[in-house]
Order: sequence, then structure tokens, then C-alpha cells
Amino acid sequence: MIHFKSDIQHKLPLRIFLLLAVVMFNGLFSSIFAQSYEEARNMALNGERAKARQMCRTILAQGFNSDVALLLGRTYAWDGKYDSTRLIMNEVLDRNADNMESLDAFADVEYWSENYAKAVEYCDLALKKDSTNEDFLFKKARILHSSEKYGEAVTTLEALIRINTTNAEALKKLQEYRLDVMKNRIKLNYTIDQFDKSFNRDPWQVVALSYGRKTKLGSVIARVNMAKRFGDIGFQYEIDAYPKISENNYGYLNYGFSQSSVFPDHRFGAEIFHSFPKAFEGSLGMRTLFFGSSDVTIFTGSVGKYISNYWISLRSYVTPGTTGTSVSGQLQMRRYFSDPENYLGLRLGYGVSPDDNRNLIDSSQKLTLKTRSVRMEFNHIINHVWIINPAAAWGSEELTPGNFSGYYTFDISITRLF
Repeated sequence: MIHFKSDIQHKLPLRIFLLLAVVMFNGLFSSIFAQSYEEARNMALNGERAKARQMCRTILAQGFNSDVALLLGRTYAWDGKYDSTRLIMNEVLDRNADNMESLDAFADVEYWSENYAKAVEYCDLALKKDSTNEDFLFKKARILHSSEKYGEAVTTLEALIRINTTNAEALKKLQEYRLDVMKNRIKLNYTIDQFDKSFNRDPWQVVALSYGRKTKLGSVIARVNMAKRFGDIGFQYEIDAYPKISENNYGYLNYGFSQSSVFPDHRFGAEIFHSFPKAFEGSLGMRTLFFGSSDVTIFTGSVGKYISNYWISLRSYVTPGTTGTSVSGQLQMRRYFSDPENYLGLRLGYGVSPDDNRNLIDSSQKLTLKTRSVRMEFNHIINHVWIINPAAAWGSEELTPGNFSGYYTFDISITRLF
């Protein structure tokens, strides 16, 4: 009995020692693995993908790990070696059919390979496991749009927004994709400006009729403007184009001409827009107005961002001149509701804008006059085909240097999509 107790006393410390050794070894191995994986990941993100792959293979030689295998597969995909990626991702799925990251990588590979139907299949597999996954819904919508299945892309984004009405990227894309479903639109706009009674003049009125069509190269809009000012009636003819340059870039081109004194003889505009990460957008461009023997060039730029259900944009116009440089700007805010075509908008303006429909610029001196304005609008879509947009504004405008007048503006537009 004494001998048995002594044997236990000798074996117990040994077992504790072995247990502690195993725990320490596992902890050390986990630490080394984590450091190696992080180092390989940093290499891959910094463009050293060949070195990252070598380190991933070294780690996998010690035992399979899905995170390391996924990283290895991603590096092949980033280098366009899609077959190698497929082999690795298949092994990950064979070991764990519920691995969402592998399905995500597969969807990307097939999307980049332009195998859109296969890419959608992988998105659907993921959505069967988690039907409310916003990342896969958004990815599926983009793939459907690229394969020109615009209606399905819109339906997918609408489902996403029902899940999360504050998804800024989805709201932005839905607004774009709906234009692809309804390729045509006719818009009628009426604007009236009423000035202070101390300035004995008739109201200014503008009627604009436009037709727009969405093409594979981008949107094109033809417009006729009719204006009545100081008892004169004039017409202007314009065309706008929004050419699509790439996934994150599009342009704006404008040309207009008139034989009336209430409009510039010619106008030209050009601008390029770029979508940045985190729902930011920026642009740079110019506008040139021709008045008989003179002309003026205005430089413009904007920056905007979606924040939850809000769109905030700041635009500036800079006009160099012999007597100095004129600067004007606009701050615009929109609050979207359940649909990108349903929103309330507020715009604060300072100075004269060459893009303001109500502010008809008929001379270069007009651009240097001081103005301040506040405009509110409501945009609403009815039965998915009619858009109504009433708006009201109040402002103070310098008619001639030092001669100011207050004014009230009301405008309304009706658009038919088809």
C-alpha cells in the first residue's frame, strides 16, 4: 500500500509536466502560426504574392488550414491564375461545404473570368445558407448587372434594401441600375421666378422638354429650353451625354446653342466622375460659355458621400477673370427613403452657377454677381414609371453691382420612364 502511494506521487508530477508542455507547445505553435499567416497576408497585400504563396505552402505542409488555403487561392486569383484558384477552393469546400469565404472567392473568380452564370450560382449557394447576407446580395446584383440582366439586378438590390434601408452602396447602385431597366425617359419641367414688387418686372419663366435614352455606352439626353425674360422669348437646344468609362468612372459632356439674347450663343461642358471606396464620389470638369465675341470658362469640381440614408455633396465653381477670380458653390443634401427615387432634398447656394436651370446666364458679367439661395425639393416615383419633382426656392440676387432683389422660385417636373 505504501509502495502504491509512492508510485502515484512520482507519476503525478510527470503527468502535470507533460500536460503543461503540451499546452505550452500548442500556444507556441499557435503564436508562430498566427505570425506566419499575418506575414504572408501582408506580403500578398503589398504585391509580394510569390513570396506569400511560398510561405502559405510552408504553413500548409505542417497541416491543412482553411484560412491559409484561402489566402493562397486569393493570391492566384489576383494574378489571374484562375484554374489554380479553383483547385484550392474546391479542396476547401470539400473539407467544409459551409465555408462562405471560399464561396465568395469562387464568385469573384468566375465574375472576373466573365463566367457570370457560374458566379451567380456561387452567390446563390451562399444565400441558401444565409438569405440575409448583404455582401452576397450586393455581389450577386453586380454580377447580374454585368451580364445585362438589369431587372434581376434591381430586384436583388431591392431585396437587400428591405433588409437594410441604410445600406448606402446599395441605394447608390439601385439608382444607377434602374436607369438600365427603363432605357427611355421623357421629362417636362416648368420654372417660374417671382421678384420683389419693388422691381417692377414680369416673372421669368422657363419650360424645358427633354428625352433621354440609356445605351451601352452611357446615357444621352436631348433637351429644348424655352425662356421668357423681359418680354423676350428665346430657345436653346442642348445635348448631354454621360459616357461610361469603367466600373468606377463615367463622364459628362454637354453642348448647347441658341440664337436668342436670353441664352449664350454656345455652351460646352465636360467632367469626369470617379467612385471611391466607402461611398465617396468626386469629379473635376469645366464649362465654357460663348457670348458673341467673348467667352468665359468656369472650372468646377465636386465631392460627395453617402452616409446611411443621406447623400451630401459639395460643388464649387471657379471663374478666372481680368478683374479677379469669382468663386461660387453649392451644398446639397438628400434624405432617401425606401427607394432612391423617393427623397427630400435641400440645396444651399452662393454665387451664380452655370448649371442652374433657372439662372439663365446671358453675359459673362452675370457670373460675377452675388447671389444666395435656399432650395427644397421632393422627388417621388409613382407606379415605378412616373416621377414627380416639385421644388421651391428663395434667394437674393444681385441684378447689377450693388442692386439686389429677392426672388421666389417654384418649379415642377414630371418624368415618364419607359
